[in-house]
Amino acid sequence: MAHDASQLLGARQLAGTTVNPRGYGWKEGAARAGAAGATIGHAAAKRAGENDSETPEFPRIAFLAVTDREIALIKIGSGGLNGKLDEVLARIPREDVTSAKVSRGVLRTNLTISFASGGGNWEFEVSPLIRQKVVQVVHAMGY
Repeated sequence: MAHDASQLLGARQLAGTTVNPRGYGWKEGAARAGAAGATIGHAAAKRAGENDSETPEFPRIAFLAVTDREIALIKIGSGGLNGKLDEVLARIPREDVTSAKVSRGVLRTNLTISFASGGGNWEFEVSPLIRQKVVQVVHAMGY
């Protein structure tokens, strides 16, 4: 594992992966596409804003860790993928997780984690290049 949140979480990390906020890929692609990209980026931001997900906010990249007791979303400090795990943004007990699903996509892979408490969910997107890592995280959650 590139990152290990065990010390930060006070429990052994079973699995973990970097994640991006939902809509991140569209926004980044649009930012590089010039004037047409501005329109696409605005539409992507609007779609992401209409999302009913309860995913904690983070700017570009975070780390999702699974222990035997909980899942945690952790802010990654400056340095992107190589940045240091900074602070815990949210923790959810594993028994509150009701499902975890990974979608297949050519340009992006989506991860949705649903919770019993209040029926909310977290939604992320990741590069298809690390899909297998995301599948490992889902398996570590028991799904």
